[in-house]
Amino acid sequence: MRTLAARVVPLFIAAILGGLFAAWFARPPQQPALSPANLAALEALTASGDVRGEEVTQMPAAARIELGGYVEPRNLTHLSAQAPGRIAYIAGQEGDAVAGGQLVAALDDDALRPEYRAAWAGLASDMAGAENAQTQLYHNLYGPKTTSSMGGPFADAFERVATPFYNMAQGFMGQVAPGAAASPNSPFGYAPVQTQQQAQRGYPAINNARADYERQLAGLVGSQARIDSLDARLRDRRSIAPRGGVILRRYVRLGDVVQPGQPIADIADVDALDIRIEAPLAQIKQIALGDAVPVTVNSVNVWAKVAQIFPSAEGPQRTVTVKLALPPGVAAAVGMYARVWIAQPGGGGPSMLTPAIPTHAIVYRGSLPVAFVVTPHGAEMRVLRLGDEMGDRTAVLSGLRAGERVMSNPPFTQGAESASSIAQ
Repeated sequence: MRTLAARVVPLFIAAILGGLFAAWFARPPQQPALSPANLAALEALTASGDVRGEEVTQMPAAARIELGGYVEPRNLTHLSAQAPGRIAYIAGQEGDAVAGGQLVAALDDDALRPEYRAAWAGLASDMAGAENAQTQLYHNLYGPKTTSSMGGPFADAFERVATPFYNMAQGFMGQVAPGAAASPNSPFGYAPVQTQQQAQRGYPAINNARADYERQLAGLVGSQARIDSLDARLRDRRSIAPRGGVILRRYVRLGDVVQPGQPIADIADVDALDIRIEAPLAQIKQIALGDAVPVTVNSVNVWAKVAQIFPSAEGPQRTVTVKLALPPGVAAAVGMYARVWIAQPGGGGPSMLTPAIPTHAIVYRGSLPVAFVVTPHGAEMRVLRLGDEMGDRTAVLSGLRAGERVMSNPPFTQGAESASSIAQ
């Protein structure tokens, strides 16, 4: 008996304690009391006869869903270092405007300047050598010989006058009577006669002069190529803006040492902005180039045209990147958050209804839209996810149910309630 009692009593006690715990957790939670400031506001609302608030109705789910995106420049240029060195010049800081073709940053070129001067000196030397080789070649071809002709000046003058006429007569005879020509196998039908000075010219010397002239020309081309190479290396030490814009971000400061590939600055035209979103595959069929899509940026609603749809899905989410061109003059800045309303298939039908409340019943806690639901016990704050606006009503995608009542123009002050629900 004692053993049986020892077994039953603990079980009985455990059952009693379990029942007490179950009753404790099963009872409805006690709601904290309304703060004095909001209690006074609720009493004033009761006195005005509007304590019941306005009913949460339903409206079509406006054939669109909300996607988040961000503003980015349409023309963005990333300038990076093409050679190692030290930053010797920087155009400005973030926000400064630069013109197309303007020098933005430059590396020191102290090590290249001596090579550049030496290359120009080599080019000048090769130019002088080419001119001298050309003169020597022309002298060997057409210049007078230093040795005198046999027979003296009289014989030399006679040869200069008579030899051309003799060659002319030989050519005439070769055409009239080819068999009578002195050299029938010659292409001209005759063998031209040379003067003594022509016969004294050394053709190996002429060929050597021509080869020297050609070598000098080749050296001249090589010197110019070395200068072009140095020009390219000097150009790589300068970062030039390809188009006008402003400096969005500067990664280096004066005196910094950079390596090839290291970013220097980002330049963009802030007057031409796009909104970049990642659209699910289900919504891509609802988007076409040139479509006007409603967007909200900086609390302003505008229409933006679809400017680009990427051809493939990227990232683990398997979404497609879409860019929308903001119209000129929109008060937006690079990096701002934007909301884009994309059409959804089948939206707006009778089965696609969502709760809707008056727009003036929505207040904001920081960046979160909230509404105050009127219950028999007081006011309860709900965080909302908003949809489209139609007239004076706004669709609520989550946070409310149809048939509930919300306070119109809530008198609660910002920060009066810190809890997620304001007590009943």
